[in-house]
Amino acid sequence: MVEFDYEIDSVAVVPEYCHRCGAELDARAYEDRELPWCGDCEVFFSRNPVPGVHLVVHDDERVLVLDEPIPQHEGLLSLPGGHARPDEGPRRAAVRELEEETGLTADPGDLRFLTVLHAELPDVALYLLTYAVERSRVAGDLTTEFDAGEAHFAPLAALRANPDRIRDSDLERIELAFGD
Repeated sequence: MVEFDYEIDSVAVVPEYCHRCGAELDARAYEDRELPWCGDCEVFFSRNPVPGVHLVVHDDERVLVLDEPIPQHEGLLSLPGGHARPDEGPRRAAVRELEEETGLTADPGDLRFLTVLHAELPDVALYLLTYAVERSRVAGDLTTEFDAGEAHFAPLAALRANPDRIRDSDLERIELAFGD
C-alpha cells in the first residue's frame, strides 16, 4: 500500500482557494487525474456531491408536481425537493422542502426510501435521495412558494402521455413510487 504525506479533503464544488489557509490553489496529478492542490497545506481537494432530496407525494392515480419559475426547471414540471442543510438528515430535509415549496407537512417517519440519483452539473455534483409518501399521510393546504409558480396533483397517465413536460429521471422515480 502506498502512503502519502499529504491529505485529501472533499468539497462540494471545485475550489479556487484553500479553505484552510486562503492560498490560491494549483493543480496536481493524483490517481491519473488533475485535482486542486494547496502546496502550503499539502492537501488535495476532491469534488464530492452535495446531498439533495426529492419527494414523490402520491395517491393511486396522481402525483404532486411543481411548475416553478426558476431557470433549472424552465418549462418542466418537477418534484418537491432541494438541498439538505449541513445540520439535517435527508428525511428532515425532504419534509422541510415539501413544506417550504408546497405548504404541505409530513412526518419524516412516513417517508419511504426509493433511490439515489447522481446528477453531474457544470459547477456541482449532487446525490439526490428520493423518498415517497402517500398523499393521505400529508397535511395542510397546497400552496406554492413562488407567486408565478404552481403546485398540483397531476394524473400519472398525463405525465406518461406528455414526457416532454417532465425530466426522464423525475418520471422514472415517480414510476418507482407507483411500482410497489
